[in-house]
Amino acid sequence: MPTIAPATILWSIEHLLTHGDTDIFPYPLEFRFFSDRKAEIAEQLAKQEIGSYRPMSALESLVPKSRYNFRVAHQLYPIDCVLLTGCIYELGEDLEKSRLPSNEGPFSYRYLPNQDFDLFAEDCRYGDWLRTQYLRLLFAEDEFAHVVEADISEFYQRIYHHRLENTLLVATTNKPVARFLKQFISDVRARQSFGIPVGGNASRLLAEILLNDTDRALIAEGYLFTRYVDDFRIYLRSDQDPYAALAFLSEHLMSNEGLFLASAKTRVHTLTEYLEKLNISSGEDTAQADASAAQRLLQEIYDSEDSTDAVEALRSEDLIGDLRAELANEFWDVGSIRVLLRCMKLTKGADAGEFIKTHLRELLPFVKDVVLLIEELVKDGNEAFRDLAQEIVKLILDPAAQRLSVTRAWLIELFIRGVIPIKFEQAKPLFELKETLDVRSIFVLRGQLADVSFFRQRKTRIDELNPWVQPAFIYAAHCLPPDEYKAWLGTLKGRLSFPLSDLFCKWAEARA
Repeated sequence: MPTIAPATILWSIEHLLTHGDTDIFPYPLEFRFFSDRKAEIAEQLAKQEIGSYRPMSALESLVPKSRYNFRVAHQLYPIDCVLLTGCIYELGEDLEKSRLPSNEGPFSYRYLPNQDFDLFAEDCRYGDWLRTQYLRLLFAEDEFAHVVEADISEFYQRIYHHRLENTLLVATTNKPVARFLKQFISDVRARQSFGIPVGGNASRLLAEILLNDTDRALIAEGYLFTRYVDDFRIYLRSDQDPYAALAFLSEHLMSNEGLFLASAKTRVHTLTEYLEKLNISSGEDTAQADASAAQRLLQEIYDSEDSTDAVEALRSEDLIGDLRAELANEFWDVGSIRVLLRCMKLTKGADAGEFIKTHLRELLPFVKDVVLLIEELVKDGNEAFRDLAQEIVKLILDPAAQRLSVTRAWLIELFIRGVIPIKFEQAKPLFELKETLDVRSIFVLRGQLADVSFFRQRKTRIDELNPWVQPAFIYAAHCLPPDEYKAWLGTLKGRLSFPLSDLFCKWAEARA
């Protein structure tokens, strides 16, 4: 049976430690285990026959996409994520060769791993896509008359696993890994026949491959186009009808992929109109944000954050005034708001703390950026958040966060990271949270609060816990007296149900 080479698994671990498993969830505590025992982990996983490996179901959470809209995101169990990323690394060269060149259509996520453990080329980001289009079209008035703008509705959630498997089998000669990927995706999606995990780099390349046939169909039909993930731009000459182009794309997606265009995002522009739009374009995705015209300077300065001059230039900008104005709009420019929050993280303005403190509930859709901003302000000596524990607890339990487990996880991170101090009595209301991501975070928090009696009473029943939360319980039970902790860890062999549990316990014992 096929396995994955140790060097591939080691590269996968380094990639995840460098870039994270998603750009949405807090990093899982298992990353500390990865960092300390990467060689041993790679050695053990390399013995795993991939045909017999079954991953755990992914954690799922609603994530704010805009002021009044949500999307679903997933977090894979960390060991599962290592194997998935390793498989993508093994197939990556074949998958990249199967795609059209970026200047012929598919621009996003071009596979080009490097020694810094990047998976994709540096010049294939959303902002690069916008700039490339602008330069391509700036002097094209005699070539193109219209630009069709369209994207796929709920793309990641509607990808059919059978089509994905067929596409992979065509793209690579490594059939066992291709079949493993299909089975893996089916398992983490609770054996549904559609949808791939949202949020990780491995899924991004899988999504790109699925659209190979669509890219080639557009070219064969005589259309010049560019695409960023599921976002299409078709450039039309004066003798090409926009309605016919949209009909062709829609029919191909429906008939061959079971996918549909989002009617609300379908537009036909004259070339002049589209060039004007490109000049003020912005992206919603955190990794794709490209500021609107008024914020473009801020984006450029932010990209040069290692420069003292850049930070000084930012301090002359009214970041809070701009953020206040953005929040006052009925429909937010999500990209601009994120850029402003990140710029505030650089400047660490004295008034930033009070503004964030006052607008915490309103800023929940940007909780990751807000938490990282608060952390930076506190490190810089800002005292605005010192006595905010009670308010954060109320916010975690607020109806606005009731169905947003990733939002709660980021807010709890404020306590886990020691950014905002919390006492045991203040934390007790959080102990009633029951979702898996909550339980993992609360175990870690209880460990930091030295809740010895909690772990002592439950340590003999750890095998009754969900496999997702067992590592968090072991990690947090470190608050037990060292001799008691080590003796208990020695009783766990064969009782745990998460991957590499014995090695994890040895690592935990070494920490005691």
